[in-house]
Amino acid sequence: MTTNVNRTDSTGGIYEGTQYGDKTFYGFKLDPDTGDCTVEIIRADDEDPIMLPQENNIGGDDYKQHFWSIDAIEFEFNHSTGHLQMKFLT
Repeated sequence: MTTNVNRTDSTGGIYEGTQYGDKTFYGFKLDPDTGDCTVEIIRADDEDPIMLPQENNIGGDDYKQHFWSIDAIEFEFNHSTGHLQMKFLT
């Protein structure tokens, strides 16, 4: 996953800073028993806690990957390739 370095806190995209107060969290979980992948979305105004795993200690219910963004993001599977696609809705 790459980051557009021309974007700032106010222009959106995948965010790599430390000011998360107005960003939306996207966390990817993979069920090891079924292979199901889910995306958990926690918006800035939600009260749900974001519990990240400790480094090198990822358990069964932990996020396998995550990021924050100021943009809304739409996910869909490409039916011909089976790949998960993300579209930034700015």
